[in-house]
Amino acid sequence: MARRAIIVDDHPMCRRATAMAFQAVDPAVTLVESDTLEDARRLAATADMVAMDIAMPGSRGMIGLAEFREEFPDVPLLIISGNSNPDIEREVSGIGANGFLSKEASMPDMVEAIRTVLDNGTWFSGAQDGGDEPTELERIQTLTPAQMRVLVAMQDGALNKQIAYDLGLSEVTVKAHVKAILKKLSVPNRTQAILMLARIEQ
Repeated sequence: MARRAIIVDDHPMCRRATAMAFQAVDPAVTLVESDTLEDARRLAATADMVAMDIAMPGSRGMIGLAEFREEFPDVPLLIISGNSNPDIEREVSGIGANGFLSKEASMPDMVEAIRTVLDNGTWFSGAQDGGDEPTELERIQTLTPAQMRVLVAMQDGALNKQIAYDLGLSEVTVKAHVKAILKKLSVPNRTQAILMLARIEQ
């Protein structure tokens, strides 16, 4: 039975290049292309592999990727990104992707990365292993669900009194959550916390 792979990218030329690499690995592979993370979620349950960009409209960056990985923990996942920052590779690895490849990689490297991940291997440069300082995503992930809801409300511009009303909490509880959020994110104020969340969602 032919293997089935999902290519998720909002740039048609990038999807075409990835499709060519898949066909070089396995000419019989069935390819399904998508330009949104939401589409990919509907398709991934029956996939043998997903190759995905993380910088698509509405994808919320690393947060969207983390949610996708939580929903589909067993599907081999290769991230193909235009951002080759080592921190990005490290975050992708921490989320549980099977591999990371820059869009600047050569076609032979793309073919080999796809072959490796399709066969349940891993493909990373090794850059994700370095650094003891937690990344911004790792800091965000230390927040409790309640703290995350408060942070999202802060991002929407709500003040403590409005957040308390919207979430059914006391204002004292909201203040305690805000204080804990700033401490966990290692930022001095609400503005910096909001900016950090915005960067993660890009």
